[in-house]
Amino acid sequence: MRGDQCATLAPLVALAWRFRPVARRTALVAAALLAPSWASAADPTKQECVSANDSAQDLRRAGRLREARERLALCLSASCPGPVREDCAQRLDEVDRAMPSVVFEAKDAARNDLSAVRVTIDGQPLTEKLEGAAVAVDPGPHRFVFEAEGLPKTEKALVLHEGEKGRRERIVLAAAQPAPPRATQPATGGGSPPVLAIAAGGVGVVGLAVGIGVGLAGTSKHSTLNGECNTANGTCPPSAANDLDSFHTLRAVSTVGYVVGALGIVGGGVLFFAMPASKESPASTGLYVGPASCGLAGTF
Repeated sequence: MRGDQCATLAPLVALAWRFRPVARRTALVAAALLAPSWASAADPTKQECVSANDSAQDLRRAGRLREARERLALCLSASCPGPVREDCAQRLDEVDRAMPSVVFEAKDAARNDLSAVRVTIDGQPLTEKLEGAAVAVDPGPHRFVFEAEGLPKTEKALVLHEGEKGRRERIVLAAAQPAPPRATQPATGGGSPPVLAIAAGGVGVVGLAVGIGVGLAGTSKHSTLNGECNTANGTCPPSAANDLDSFHTLRAVSTVGYVVGALGIVGGGVLFFAMPASKESPASTGLYVGPASCGLAGTF
């Protein structure tokens, strides 16, 4: 007995095996009586029955439960010895209980149910249609591919465990959504803020501050010299020599500060207006000079 004959007989025996031992033996006898016409020269020999039972055990240990089930269905043939059939029926029941199953729920982009979906497992055909029934598979990691007419293929990796029954997995087969258009950036009149202009202006402000500060010190020193020197003939006593040298030094430093300040501010202004800043972040600056401080303020 082979092929479809074994497939027809196996469920009957597997069902009866769930009950008492008497029912198991009765099921085996009934199977043999119900299929006398199946016995023929094509039925497996005793050696083939034993070999099928042995190979099924090896496949079971390797986790190849679907192949083990096929081998066990073969040794349930009426031509096999009774003890072999009983052993195969028991092992078939164990394999059925260990074999995991999964229920695939396929939908399209509008969440409509799909049934005409072809499924492959690890590159091998599994089913041509999804009808809501659980599909038995071997335990372990698998890669499933789902295909439906007019829709792109969808893949899903799953790890199924022994004894895991009726695991539900939702699969959505939908065309890829177009990427949303990227927001366009407004045109800019320039690049980054004019750093050189800001730096030059900063140097100018510092130079101007130095010139003012040193100039005030020189004015104070000049007042001191007026009290020590003869302003009529422009002569000073030897004791005023140090104050006189300090006055000349302060005056020179103040002059240099004013020159650097003027050049920095003028150069910074020219660079600033020659290099317009970005329209997204306009720069604004301002110069302030106080009684005891000065600086450059603004946003960039």
